[in-house]
Amino acid sequence: MLVNLVEAVDLALARAMTEDEQVIILGEDVGKNGGVFRATQGLRERFGARRVLDTPLAENLIAGVAVGMSTQGFKPVAEIQF
Repeated sequence: MLVNLVEAVDLALARAMTEDEQVIILGEDVGKNGGVFRATQGLRERFGARRVLDTPLAENLIAGVAVGMSTQGFKPVAEIQF
C-alpha cells in the first residue's frame, strides 16, 4: 500500500493508540479538524475525546501538559503547528 507522509503519520498514530491505551494526542484542532495537516483525521471519532484532545493556541501549554502527562505514565503525542 502506497501512502503519503500525512497518511503514514495517521496510520502510525492509530496503530500506537490501538496497541497502547496510554497514548494520548493533544494539540491545536487535532480532534475537531484533524490537525493543521489532517494527520489526526478521524482519530477522535475512533478513540474518543478523552484520548484526542484539542488545546488552545498555546504552545507552552501543550508542551507543559505533555510533560505532566508523561510523569503520570501517559504517552502523549503533542502536535505544535508551526
